[in-house]
Amino acid sequence: MEFTQPLMLAWVGLVPALLLGYWALSRRQRRMAARFADARLFDQLIVRPSAWRRALPVACYLMGILLLAVAMARPVAAIPLPINRAAVMIAIDTSKSMMATDVQPSRLEAARRAAREFADLVPRSTKIGLLSFSEYGTVLLPPSTDRQALTEALDRLQTQSATSMGGGILEALRVLPDRARFLGERLDRLIRQGTGRPPQPMPLPSEPPPTLDQIAPASIIMFSDGVNNFGPNPYEASGLARESKVKIYTIGLGTPGGTVMRIDGQLVLVPFDASGLERIATMTEGRYFSSTTSEELRRVYRQLSRVMGWERTRMEASFLLVGVSALFMLAGGGLSLVWFRRVP
Repeated sequence: MEFTQPLMLAWVGLVPALLLGYWALSRRQRRMAARFADARLFDQLIVRPSAWRRALPVACYLMGILLLAVAMARPVAAIPLPINRAAVMIAIDTSKSMMATDVQPSRLEAARRAAREFADLVPRSTKIGLLSFSEYGTVLLPPSTDRQALTEALDRLQTQSATSMGGGILEALRVLPDRARFLGERLDRLIRQGTGRPPQPMPLPSEPPPTLDQIAPASIIMFSDGVNNFGPNPYEASGLARESKVKIYTIGLGTPGGTVMRIDGQLVLVPFDASGLERIATMTEGRYFSSTTSEELRRVYRQLSRVMGWERTRMEASFLLVGVSALFMLAGGGLSLVWFRRVP
């Protein structure tokens, strides 16, 4: 613990001075009582409270004053504070098939709207990231509590060509807390094998890889029409997610049998396949949802684990000392009122 105003600690000397004064006052009261009546008769005239009853309220007052004196020195300490360790990556399919209008106003716009609504449902302390996946997974926002940045990232979504659900899962694992360090080379190797490109550079770890018990559970929410036609095997990627305690919740966007839409001047059948999305969710102990209604999004939120942890943060502790001091003062006053009918 450090003090930004150490000279104010001189007020701590007030506590022994007050204690000495209390002792002197008690002796004076005993002398006055001896003058009032003979010692053998004094106990018959009044009932004296026990010594610990007399001392306890005074001890509470002195402790409160001591804490106030220390608070005046403005101590700074590393205080453990509760933090929400939950992290969620929203992965949105941005292949051309997501322009289909069998889900109004379009599959992509429905996913964008649902992602915004989900961000409004969860506590602001929950870290939410965003990535898009078509030929590759592209991280638009790492897990963050900045909801404005998330809104701006959603506005930047643009459709491309193919669909790589496996690439989206791998990129989500790469940026979720502790997963890249836990999975190590296996994650990098699968990214290289599936995409033919090296993974994006990550900061060199300054600590050894965490164990499975040390990493907090995380989740991926995937919006897609379920048709995978490029990149890493999504089920191998889902296996890594399950191994690193990441549940994947999949939300299907499309109608059974698909729909027909015009792409580059030609009419094309755009399929919808829920089976792959259901398998991914089952493999990772997540859940598949068939719509983006508000009720379904609330069910997704209820499924997500909110993990609370403790993190040491350097901050001024004066407010804590003042609060505890007030409790001691109130306790001393309450005891004095109950036992002696006076405050203090």
